[in-house]
Amino acid sequence: MSETAAATLLSVEGLTFRWPNASADCLVLERFEMQAGESVFLRGPSGCGKSTLLSLVAGVLTADRGAVRLLGEDWHRLSPVRRDRRRADHVGFIFQQFNLLPYLSVLDNVLLACRFSSRRAARAGNARAAAQRLLDRVGLGPGEWRRRAAELSVGQ
Repeated sequence: MSETAAATLLSVEGLTFRWPNASADCLVLERFEMQAGESVFLRGPSGCGKSTLLSLVAGVLTADRGAVRLLGEDWHRLSPVRRDRRRADHVGFIFQQFNLLPYLSVLDNVLLACRFSSRRAARAGNARAAAQRLLDRVGLGPGEWRRRAAELSVGQ
């Protein structure tokens, strides 16, 4: 494998996606590549396909046509169980909807990623300390860590 190929985190080729019962494709993307360590800002008007694209690159949805590869592996070629495992190991995804477990604490919701993936837990090292640092970064201090997620505002 070439050095360039090894650094490719995400690649998209010939992607099309159409929602069931829709009359036209909602997303057409001929080619996109993202290298490890690179940041991308995705912007566009409501309804243009941003969330759909994010769901496709995260393996939550699979493309009608084309390929979406994370670390060289095409999401479409994986079984649903293998997609779930790969997502747990390699993808962080924040949904637009409020998808926290309401009965768990704020901190325990963040720690779920390490419970779902031993690989992620190993990378985190001290998972509790790593989760606390992440919560601090988004403005949720120690006073909020023990609160149930149901008690958070949507902005939090």
